[in-house]
Amino acid sequence: MRDFKLREYQTRLVDAVRKQALLGHKRILAVLPTGAGKSACMGEIAMSSMQKGNRVLAMMHRRGLVEQMIERFNECGIEPGCIMAGVDSALDRQCQVASIWTYKRRIQLAEKDFNRFWVNAPVVLIDEAHHILNATYQKVLSEYPNAFVVGFTATPTLSTGAGLGNYFDCMVNVVSMSELLAGGFLVPGVYYGPSEPDLAKLKIVQGDYDKKGLDEKINRPEIVGNVVDNWIKYAGDKLTMVFAINRKHAMALCNEFIRRGITAEYLDANNEDEERSEVLERSKNGDTMVICQIGLYTEGSDLPWLQCLVVARPTRSLGLHRQILGRGARPCKVKQNFMVLDHGGNCKRLGFYEDEIEWTLDGKPDSNRAPRKHKERKIIICDKCAGFNELNEWTEAEIKNGRCVRCGHEIQNFGKKVNALQADLIELKKPKDKKEKWDTASKRQLWGMLDYERRRLCKEDKWQLAQYKSITGVWPRGMDDIGPIKPDQKCLNLLKWQRIKYIKGRQKAEAANGNR
Repeated sequence: MRDFKLREYQTRLVDAVRKQALLGHKRILAVLPTGAGKSACMGEIAMSSMQKGNRVLAMMHRRGLVEQMIERFNECGIEPGCIMAGVDSALDRQCQVASIWTYKRRIQLAEKDFNRFWVNAPVVLIDEAHHILNATYQKVLSEYPNAFVVGFTATPTLSTGAGLGNYFDCMVNVVSMSELLAGGFLVPGVYYGPSEPDLAKLKIVQGDYDKKGLDEKINRPEIVGNVVDNWIKYAGDKLTMVFAINRKHAMALCNEFIRRGITAEYLDANNEDEERSEVLERSKNGDTMVICQIGLYTEGSDLPWLQCLVVARPTRSLGLHRQILGRGARPCKVKQNFMVLDHGGNCKRLGFYEDEIEWTLDGKPDSNRAPRKHKERKIIICDKCAGFNELNEWTEAEIKNGRCVRCGHEIQNFGKKVNALQADLIELKKPKDKKEKWDTASKRQLWGMLDYERRRLCKEDKWQLAQYKSITGVWPRGMDDIGPIKPDQKCLNLLKWQRIKYIKGRQKAEAANGNR
């Protein structure tokens, strides 16, 4: 029984795919932005094909995507079989949803005529089709030379910027970002990033970036900003997911969030499916504010409750960049937009999620120039205390011994660095946006909230004046008629940030005096 109806633009996409098939195209690439409902369109095409008596094979590259696709097909009135390790297969069903890795192994067990796992399907559907040039996909698809292959993706490009024309012979792309935003099918982003557009002028931090899936050109990425402090300043009340460089970096960030009294959890590929589901459920319920993860949720994940994305990793891949941003774009009753804290400078290089892109099968080569060489500030992380230690403060003997200057613990994998330049983020404005200012009503409200906190903390009047001036940039005028107002979370976050700046300024001054 069908539980859903296609949206108008989804119907347009399905009709466009059918039109291309009637024109004789057999390898069709369908493009829809992240969150626009690709799986619903796949379900519609699968159902239509099955009604004509055809078998259908749908393939994807992750367990979570397989499970998600089966759920969506059920909503479409389809009860598919599942070919995936650890799952009972119902191989007699007309539609099969398969993990590409499991399917490749099983069809190699015997010749097709004697292989019960072989799906003789004239229609093949591929989710996250930007992976289709992978050798495993190509090996499997070579067994389907005459099938109609329809791939679905939000980002029809390789990490190099090249298109997917080496496999697909046509592309359909029927809906714009502006239409999806205007219709409420996606929500816009609010972006914070480095204040300096030329990241080559910032100090670069090294790390273990030989990570599967990263562009090979990215071996010296820029990570700017103090992640936890900036999160407290801008997003202290928002359900958040952090995208880190590697496991060491993600664990260190998680530990720092916890140390600061923020409920945070860590996930990577080693966690069981049940563990991940439990963490996501706690995030959805608000019991966990921050999830620090590595390599799990860059694509295909439906997490509409997320209100903030902390991108603590760089990339030059436009596809990966937009896939990450898409995790926050799905609408939810708890948000009208989503926040991005971009510590990698990716938005400066690759643009905003709302940007319209004219995708082609040819694609475009990566035109980003390599950053200029400059002196680095090298930082490593202690496995025990997770303290950031600047190597240029260590003695030669300490460097050789590889021990943490804070706790004395011997650091494992010495020489693999993860670093973070201590810097503030600022709001990144889209071209037509006007610079946000404190209007009169907001200033008056802030003054009342500061008055409330002054009384609660037993501070002097000058404390309230100083906080107001530091936050708004001007002295208060005409505020005598305003009484205390209980502060909201935004005000409390600003006050936390003010305190952090004060402490850091004092520490810096003390260090400067000590060096005299």
